[in-house]
Amino acid sequence: MTELEAYKELKDKSPTGFKLNELIAFSYPVRKIKIDALVNKQPDGSLVKVYNVLLRAIQQGFNTQKTLFQFLGLGEQDEFILRELFLLKEKNYVDLIADKWIVAPEGEKFLENEKILRIEEHEEFEFLLDGISGDVLSIKQEFANKAKLQKYLTSEIKIPNRSPEIIENKFQQIADTFKQLNENKCYLISYNADEIKFDSFRDGESGFWLNYWLIEYIPERNSNLEAKLEVRDFDTLKPDKTLSAKFNSEYRHYIYSLSSSDRTSFEELAAVTEEPVQPIKPQVITSDIATLTIWETKHKFLEALHNVKDKILIESPWIKRATLEYLPLFEKMLKDKKQLIILYGISEKDEHDYQTLEKVKELQRENKETFILIHLPTHFNSIGSRLTGTHRKLVIKDNDYYFAGSFNFLSFGKNEKQQVANEESMMISKDVQKKWEQVMKEYNLNLKTNK
Repeated sequence: MTELEAYKELKDKSPTGFKLNELIAFSYPVRKIKIDALVNKQPDGSLVKVYNVLLRAIQQGFNTQKTLFQFLGLGEQDEFILRELFLLKEKNYVDLIADKWIVAPEGEKFLENEKILRIEEHEEFEFLLDGISGDVLSIKQEFANKAKLQKYLTSEIKIPNRSPEIIENKFQQIADTFKQLNENKCYLISYNADEIKFDSFRDGESGFWLNYWLIEYIPERNSNLEAKLEVRDFDTLKPDKTLSAKFNSEYRHYIYSLSSSDRTSFEELAAVTEEPVQPIKPQVITSDIATLTIWETKHKFLEALHNVKDKILIESPWIKRATLEYLPLFEKMLKDKKQLIILYGISEKDEHDYQTLEKVKELQRENKETFILIHLPTHFNSIGSRLTGTHRKLVIKDNDYYFAGSFNFLSFGKNEKQQVANEESMMISKDVQKKWEQVMKEYNLNLKTNK
């Protein structure tokens, strides 16, 4: 995937309150490890049947090598049967006493339940370890070729040393990988953690490389929020939550240690791929009343914010992280001396995103003359009203139109690819001035709204 392709896919997927800043392609090698493993190899069904026949024949008295082989219709030196007999003896399923075979207790258990058969062997098991995520990886999965990826390669992340602690607490992952590689026919019992063999790994000379995009998001406006790093798969752009957390907590320095040639800003990509952004033009209203769907409401709300001439009122039960999307638009209209009125709160114990609410309050403190922010439960209590808050969702733009319905303007944070509950709003363009007056009277407010 190219940088331009990644940009087009990611440009509308920034976390709320953040914007894309930089895109970095990087690779790093993973460690190849070998362990001496004790495994249980379950034979296939036909061999289990052979064991069953041998044990039952011995039980029935065909217990010398001669009589047993005669019963089977084989020569006394059949190598296959002799090998399996002595394997069963080694595993304590049979015993040989005075040239006679007997069925041992373990063999009796097997005849009762064939599934308990255990054939334990030592073998060397080879797997890969992702040094950043700590995940055990199968050697059979697809990995990138270093030469093929040279043009994307930045600096490598140094991964852990050769100590046995590198696979501490990894038994279940190793066991699961072992079972998958053996198609569920062979199981890991144990391994010797003190005798691990590592690849040479000199100067990053590894045959196994993982490739990712590292994306930096920065806050949309000046705030105390830190930049966020996100790691996505190089080919699919699927987010990797484990690596993203690792980079944010342990490798934040990585992005800032790279040269400018390793980094691509999204502004640069936007300049190449995007047409100049045009201001949203007011839509010509052809009817006094229009019914809007969820996404039509969201679009019309954004359109209203872009095109405020004098004033806008927003009434909402909650202020949540979705509001961060609108803060730059609030800032712009306030900078242009437009009036913003927000009435919010469903009850004294209402549930807001208080980090977002604090940003709204900070903006109000900076623009006291033009930004009126009223917590309605507190307001109603102060005037002795029987109302305890608002569940109304209302937007009034200038004297042009207003929205009323079920859409939560300051708390709806879904995008069109997500599942949502149904919503509906009315867009009304008549008697708008009367609506202003109604709200002012209803809430006993004396605001200068008639510009």
